[in-house]
Amino acid sequence: MPQPYDVKNFFKYLGYPGGDQPYWSKDLRTLSVYCRGDAANLAALLEPTPFEPADDRFVVQIADFGNATPGAFYDSGIVIPVRYKGTTAVTYFFEFEDQHWSVAFGREVWGYPKQYAEIELTDDEDGARGTVTRAGSQIFRIAMSAREGHSADAWSDMRLYPHLQVHALPEANGPGFKTFEIISRDTSKDFVLRHKSFGPAEVDLSPALSVNGVELELVEVLGGEYSVGDYACTVENGISTVIDDLLAAPAAQDTRAAATP
Repeated sequence: MPQPYDVKNFFKYLGYPGGDQPYWSKDLRTLSVYCRGDAANLAALLEPTPFEPADDRFVVQIADFGNATPGAFYDSGIVIPVRYKGTTAVTYFFEFEDQHWSVAFGREVWGYPKQYAEIELTDDEDGARGTVTRAGSQIFRIAMSAREGHSADAWSDMRLYPHLQVHALPEANGPGFKTFEIISRDTSKDFVLRHKSFGPAEVDLSPALSVNGVELELVEVLGGEYSVGDYACTVENGISTVIDDLLAAPAAQDTRAAATP
């Protein structure tokens, strides 16, 4: 073994960058469908996490990071507004991507609950549509028809940032966790919107969207939006901030809470 060994070299073996590496994706295409769920159902889904629901609405998304500087990938998932110790934000509760390296990058580095899936997103002058499947089984499908006169009034008050995620790494020799942190990220500050359209939307969710026997329930589809813009994960805003450590001693937790803006 080289002496002294630079442990950061191990990222070359893992095949994905470290959490301090900025990246960009021009012309990011995103289809978002806004839904109303059931408050009790969302609370039951979130029960294994440190979060509590902050809204009875949620978002179903598919995004095309085809121009991302680390490599092309699709991202998709279910975004739920949550509250944690007075902080209101959202969490990616279900998330799927189509590249193994991007799954590992987001999950191990920042705690996003990413799984592998096949993802499609197409658009034309009439709107956009996308599907997420795995091994031939559909996980969810969404679609939006672009229509003049439609707006985001039904969800314009929703806060979609910052992201709060549980960055948890299990013990290698026991049933507990070696790391259990709450991280915050807000890439919206560097996003440059190029185009956005609104319209009526459709959602088809499958039983695969469940945790601990609790399946995500859809009550109402509020509408959809399709956007194109330039995404940036910058050092200033894209790199995560650890806002809490659930394994730290109480005194350390109090000190970190006091230092969090």
